[in-house]
Amino acid sequence: MIPPPASMTPFEHLTVLVSIVIGLGIAHLLTTAHALVQVRARVRMYWLPALWFVLIFISLIEWWWAIFALRTTVKWNFFYFLFLLMSPVTMYLAAAFVLPDDSERGQDVIDLRRYYYENSAWLFGVLAVSPALDGIRRGVTAGSFLDLGAFSNLISAVLVASMGATKKPWYHATISLLVGAIFLSFIVSSALELR
Repeated sequence: MIPPPASMTPFEHLTVLVSIVIGLGIAHLLTTAHALVQVRARVRMYWLPALWFVLIFISLIEWWWAIFALRTTVKWNFFYFLFLLMSPVTMYLAAAFVLPDDSERGQDVIDLRRYYYENSAWLFGVLAVSPALDGIRRGVTAGSFLDLGAFSNLISAVLVASMGATKKPWYHATISLLVGAIFLSFIVSSALELR
């Protein structure tokens, strides 16, 4: 006789949907990048969308990696789960805005610089929501918004949101490199081990 399968924990059940949304974001990034490589002769490259492609890709993976820490959460409710799910949802939307899709590919030249600045308000508007929500969650969990994870997330959210309000290339370059450095230092300092 085959033993019945062990029942799922609430964490296992709920993280299925989180994993699907994160997987969709990663799939969208990779599909869009592949499509641009296919028409590379018509693509006018620009480094900022490429940098944000990498940062969003790593963010999606880091978020999936970090959610394992929530496995010990004893009580779940719909509103907490919905709050938690909004971070991957906003990262998926950022993944959809960072590179042009099929509608741009019909043009003679795909200018990534033009696309980036035309869509920067949407890209950075939705992208700022994820670290803001994560900063709130981490601050409440740690009991202090001075916690390294909470603080770095909240600072990143403000910096990222500010990029949606301007189209100055020097500002975008400076803040992009600063946010990238904050994010990578956070990963090195606290997200290398699965806890």
